[in-house]
Amino acid sequence: MGKLLRLLRAPRTVVNLFVDSLVTPAWLRLLGVRYGTDCRFRGRPIVKLARGAQIRLGTAVSVNSRADSNPAGIPHPTILATLGPGSSITIGDRTGISGASITARQRITIGSDVLIGAGACVWDTDFHPLDPAERLVHQTAGAASWPVTICDGVFIGGRALILKGVTIGMNAVVGAGAVVTKDVRPGDVVCGNPARVVGSVHGMAERSRVDS
Repeated sequence: MGKLLRLLRAPRTVVNLFVDSLVTPAWLRLLGVRYGTDCRFRGRPIVKLARGAQIRLGTAVSVNSRADSNPAGIPHPTILATLGPGSSITIGDRTGISGASITARQRITIGSDVLIGAGACVWDTDFHPLDPAERLVHQTAGAASWPVTICDGVFIGGRALILKGVTIGMNAVVGAGAVVTKDVRPGDVVCGNPARVVGSVHGMAERSRVDS
C-alpha cells in the first residue's frame, strides 16, 4: 500500500518541483519582484505589486505557499501585497515565510534570518478609515498607515498579527496568535492580545535547558 501511494504521488511531486524551481521564479520576475540567489519557492504565492511599488527578497529566502511545505500546515499561500505607488516590502537574507500575509501601504522591512510562521500577518495599514462617515465616502481612502520594521533573527509564531508602526527588535520572539500593537525590545518574548512581555529569549532558553 505504501509503495502504491508513493507511485501515485510521484507525478505530483515532479510537477511541483518543475513549478517551484522554474515557473514560479519566472512568473515573479515578470511581475517585477526582485530576489537574490538561492531563493526557494514552494507553491505559488499571491502577489500584488502596485505600479511604482517594489518587492525585494534577499538571498536564500524561503517562501512556502503549499500546505505540504510546512509541517504545521499553512492556511493559504503567502501573500505579498503593495497597495500604492512608493509602497515597499523588503525581506532580508535567509528569511523563511510560511503562508503569511505581508501587506504594505507604506513600507515593511523584514531583516535577515527571520522566521514567520503559518498564517501570521504583517500589516502597516488599517486598510479602512476609522470614521464611519469617511468610509461612506470611500472605503479605504484615509486609512492610517505607518511603516513596520522586523529586525534580524526575529521569530514570529503562527497566526500572530503585527500591526502598523511597530518595530520588533533583534532576536525577539512573538508567540503564536499574539497581536502586536507596540514596539518589542530586542530579545523580548511577547504573547497575548494585546501582546505583552512574558520573558526574554536568553532567560527562557536557559530555563528550558535546565528543565530538560
